Amino acid sequence: MAGELPYVVVHGGVHKTATSFIQGRLKRNAGRLKKSGVHYVHHRDVRKEYTVPVQLNCYEKLGLDFDPKITDEELAVLTAEFFGKIDAGPGERVILSDENMAGHSGHCVRRGLIYRWRNKLVTGFAENIPFPVREVHLAIRNYADFFASTYVEFLRSASGERVFPEAQMKRQVLSKVPSWTPFIDVVREAFPDAHLTLWRHEDFGDLSSTIIGNLCGPGIDVDDLAVPKRSRSRPSASHRAVQEILMAIERSGGDAALAQRVEIQERYPRGPEYPGYDPWEPSERAHLTRMYDADCAEIRTRPGVTILSP
Repeated sequence: MAGELPYVVVHGGVHKTATSFIQGRLKRNAGRLKKSGVHYVHHRDVRKEYTVPVQLNCYEKLGLDFDPKITDEELAVLTAEFFGKIDAGPGERVILSDENMAGHSGHCVRRGLIYRWRNKLVTGFAENIPFPVREVHLAIRNYADFFASTYVEFLRSASGERVFPEAQMKRQVLSKVPSWTPFIDVVREAFPDAHLTLWRHEDFGDLSSTIIGNLCGPGIDVDDLAVPKRSRSRPSASHRAVQEILMAIERSGGDAALAQRVEIQERYPRGPEYPGYDPWEPSERAHLTRMYDADCAEIRTRPGVTILSP
């Protein structure tokens, strides 16, 4: 059966773990990869045409008020159209990449959890893929840095009435005791026939070629893949920039302050003069790091899971 169908590989992020770097490299080489039987589906297409409809369908089942509402019948039509456009032959590799597979940044920072709706969203993402998923690739990250980064990401997209203070995010994280282990269990249950490959974001610099090579599969020499042309990306938020945004929210209200967020980030770009955003006290960071190290050690013992090492 597996030889008669495409071989699907899922790269599910997570947020703020160099996912855009990986996607950019794969996108730049999509034509070359396709000649070797490796089909990289553009991540924007995956998100717009697959992830979003699946999640809207899941939100409807959760009783959440999202628009548009997508029924099971409508979702079946949309997913059939999406996968029908992937012209992969028997046994050829299909790479689906979307860091939103498990949810969004706001789902994490609002509740201090590793993706609040992960059970329903990851399961929905898995169940609507019509081909066997043989591999799932994911990054994990130190809790202190993950929640700091996802809070910045949340501020980038939040509207005024939905923004909330830094102190509230910290209270939620420290009281809820987030953990990657139940998240990994959800992924393993959703993709029971897939091998799960993980890496710590902290090791990404030493592992980037290995990670991309694993996604592309055997027969692809990563060193031969073209490097994307450098483009001007949005400025990375410094600690000073985030504090300026939060103070502006207190002074002027959410919408007025958030309208200035890009300007503020450009005024205080992350770099030697303005270090990255870090809301944690040393004792809090040490506590979250100990939790992270313990969880990584536990995950390494799981069958069917590989954590890459430099």
